[in-house]
Amino acid sequence: MSAQAQSSSDADLARASLYHLQKDFGNAIQCFETAFKVKSPDALNAYKAAAVYSLDSNAKMSAYYLQKAIQAGWAEASWLVADPYFEYFKQADPITWNQLITQAKEKELVYEKKLTQPTLRTKINLMVLSDQQLRYKKIQTKDKEELQDIDLAIAEADKKNLAEAKNILATYGWPKLSEIGKDGQNNLWLIVQHADHDILFQQQVLKKMKRLLKSKEVNLENYAFLTDRVLCNLNYLQEYGTQVNWTINGMANSFRPIRNEWDIDQRRKKLGMTGLDIYSLAYGFTYEKPKKVTCTRTQQEVIKKVKLLIDTASEAFYRGDFQLTYDSYNSASVFSEGMSDRENFKAAVIFATIAARDRDPKYRDISFDFLNLLYLRGKLKESSLRRTYQFETLHDDPRWIKLFYPGT
Repeated sequence: MSAQAQSSSDADLARASLYHLQKDFGNAIQCFETAFKVKSPDALNAYKAAAVYSLDSNAKMSAYYLQKAIQAGWAEASWLVADPYFEYFKQADPITWNQLITQAKEKELVYEKKLTQPTLRTKINLMVLSDQQLRYKKIQTKDKEELQDIDLAIAEADKKNLAEAKNILATYGWPKLSEIGKDGQNNLWLIVQHADHDILFQQQVLKKMKRLLKSKEVNLENYAFLTDRVLCNLNYLQEYGTQVNWTINGMANSFRPIRNEWDIDQRRKKLGMTGLDIYSLAYGFTYEKPKKVTCTRTQQEVIKKVKLLIDTASEAFYRGDFQLTYDSYNSASVFSEGMSDRENFKAAVIFATIAARDRDPKYRDISFDFLNLLYLRGKLKESSLRRTYQFETLHDDPRWIKLFYPGT
């Protein structure tokens, strides 16, 4: 297959995913079929096509692609049994459905014999399956009271799953592909990827995943996603371009800032990922990789903007205009890697000073925001905190204690 044909097929698969999310099943099917004319579907894409055909009320074609998925290695029988996307297929042709379920279970039994931790795989998959069922139910529900109940159930499930994920990591480290398979690893990764409120845990997982890179016992795409998730959560530039910017309308329109963006596709290629021009289509926007000179110019402009904002904030602070100080630093902090660690610490000191003079809680809050960022980055020294007298005004705040004793 030529590189051009492969790229065209990848683009159609990306568009199919977008149309699926938008519930435009007709166009999703058209994109799948166009892609499959170029290259026969692997297990995952055949499964996705089967799901879309069921959602489009076409049991015959759903069965056709589900059969292909199983033949290509789809081995998540428990997931298939409970997958709400196949409700139409189940009702329309229960005989064929049950036959395929039997085949899937047989395939799974064979697959599990190749794994060293099949029980752990099953446990992880069921954890995520329960979570996904709740989220699907939320999408289908319009009743406000029921939505509130579902949100509470999702929050409780997330809390329980995260606690269990931590137990798994403490016992097994990051489970290998040979232990729990690609699906088990992917589902465990999903739990970690969504734990943005526990960035320290995400960092711990990332370190464990990194140790397995040379052994080929880790899903490389998952590693890339978690790497970028952690970097963005720490306000760094992302490495692989997996994270996007979302509009207030819930639509993606661009990628979050990327390190050395002119070289991004080479980094993605090393991990077996498509270029950003293809990946962007799954989010509904087009992308053209910038040249190195453009990236350099953009970075220089960011540096100038941040410097101007920090200078404005400092001048405003010394003349007592605390609101402008707040607004300027707040704007400067939005730029990924715009402020250095030293500048973040200085900002924390300034707002602690303001908090001692102005009781508006936002000044205390933003001081802790800067300190917490440094703490999560591993750049906050206890000695610096204790010898900086301006922070004395924060000592009565529970968040101050957590900087020293995060488990409290």
